[in-house]
Amino acid sequence: MENKYEFDTTAGAGSEVVTIVYQYEYDGETSYNENIEEIWFEGRNVIGLFSDEQFKELEMEAAMRFQHHKLNYKMEDV
Repeated sequence: MENKYEFDTTAGAGSEVVTIVYQYEYDGETSYNENIEEIWFEGRNVIGLFSDEQFKELEMEAAMRFQHHKLNYKMEDV
């Protein structure tokens, strides 16, 4: 089953606030196929506007935040 985890962070030279939509699958025991699905800024999906380096940094942040989220909340509640 596909699930989503969303959080706000800053990105870009101006440190603008963006919303990351992180998609994952959960089989009742563990999560897998975790990745960023969308990046929203001012009502638009801007995922294609980031350089590879910027996107990799956002992926690392998303993975760390999601791991923290999993440790602090039951996956059934997610």
